[in-house]
Amino acid sequence: MAALGKKFLTINSNLLPETSSFEISPQMIEKVMQTEAGTTTSIIVRASKKTFTVGWEGANDSHRALCETFCSSGTVTLLLDGTTYTCRARNLKESLVRYSNRYTGSKGLWDISFDLEEI
Repeated sequence: MAALGKKFLTINSNLLPETSSFEISPQMIEKVMQTEAGTTTSIIVRASKKTFTVGWEGANDSHRALCETFCSSGTVTLLLDGTTYTCRARNLKESLVRYSNRYTGSKGLWDISFDLEEI
């Protein structure tokens, strides 16, 4: 996993606010088979499939609504540093920051994150 800190992302042509966390997890897709001789062989199908984990802190419901929209849309287009990735949004996580809702009229501070899995 490569934790890269903060980034500005464009998803489906929408420039999003600066992330509070951003991480890339590359993985190798391989097919494992057993040969007629009984040995195991592995074939690399794809060498660098990426999963992007992105997160924001938000003081209102707009960040949560934005994340829910992307996670329910199925396929999204991510533009990152001039490179376009087609991804699926997965694993929406929302958590209220401890004690952040104690102020009158506050809905609290939320940590919101989800994964963008490259197709």
